[in-house]
Amino acid sequence: MGGNVTRSLQRLRDLVLGLAILALALLVIAKLENEQALRFAGRFWAVDGDTLGAEGERLRIEGIDAPELGQFCDGADGVPYACGEEARRNLRALVSEGGWECSGTRRDRYDRLLVVCKRGLDDLGEMLVAAGFVVADGRYLAAEAGARSAGAGIWKGRFERPSDWRRQRQIEEAELAGWVQTFLPRWMVQWFED
Repeated sequence: MGGNVTRSLQRLRDLVLGLAILALALLVIAKLENEQALRFAGRFWAVDGDTLGAEGERLRIEGIDAPELGQFCDGADGVPYACGEEARRNLRALVSEGGWECSGTRRDRYDRLLVVCKRGLDDLGEMLVAAGFVVADGRYLAAEAGARSAGAGIWKGRFERPSDWRRQRQIEEAELAGWVQTFLPRWMVQWFED
């Protein structure tokens, strides 16, 4: 009977030791990943409603999608307004207050660093979504629901989601290119492609 107790204690000790080693390894991995994050602080400028510029880098705020600069939305009165420009003005106003730190480790397909920007407990992406100037894109869904129910920003009228607006413009550009190629002689098309 004493042997069973000894073996049980050894197994318990081995289990605790294994869990401690695993926890230590996870902490080391987290520390290394955190050190690889690129960090930016200081002056930022608004490229558009969801992209910042800093120190020669373009920083895409992760988890949001802003109307494009050429995009128009309908206001509460049904009158169209430049909601893409308004999103950029709002982002510019927020970052001009200073104190923001943005960090990220991954890049998008346009080589923009995907970042989360914080100032104390404030999260820039969440603030933009809550104000209704951008839509949530994988994060900040609760903030979007609040903006929608309050009729804030773009939610006060009708608008096309930025991703749908971009997709539609790509289709129109492709169709226009197809029409041009149809009416131009083949040798001219080849000349333009070379």
